[in-house]
Formats: sequence, C-alpha cells, structure tokens
Amino acid sequence: MLPVIWAVFTVCMVGGFITIAAYWLDVQDRPDLTVRQRIGWSLGIVLFPIVIPAYALLGGPGWPRPLLVGAFLPAVALAMAGGLATGFLS
Repeated sequence: MLPVIWAVFTVCMVGGFITIAAYWLDVQDRPDLTVRQRIGWSLGIVLFPIVIPAYALLGGPGWPRPLLVGAFLPAVALAMAGGLATGFLS
C-alpha cells in the first residue's frame, strides 16, 4: 500500500506546486484588484494551505472546477507529508 500512498503524495506535491504558481500568477493578473490587495493576497502565500482555497472559493477569481479542486492539493500534500513523517500513513 505504501507505493500507492507515495504515488498519490507525489501527484499532490507536483499539483500543489503548480497550484501555488497558478494562484500567484492569477493574483498578479487581475485588473480588478488594487496594488494593496495584490500585495496582501501575494503575502498570503505564506499560509498557502488556507489562503489558496479561500481565494479560490471566496476571492472571486472565477476558476473552473478543476482549479477549484486543485486549490486543495497543497493542503492535502502537506497533510500527507505530515502523515508520512510521523508514520501514520505507512
């Protein structure tokens, strides 16, 4: 079972990195945000497991469903990393 968990973890990690980049680029590309809002959303990347899903669901970017699902990948990958590090998922 461990190889399957590692495969899912790897997919979540790669997808999470892509989601973080997509989030940051989307924030920088939105003309309806002020400079202060862009800076605030950009600094929110420090708390990415919370900020990216909040932005996707509440920020109004109008992301399609696959990106809305992908917004949760960084948080899932982080939870899986913790589970693998503590032995919970092994």
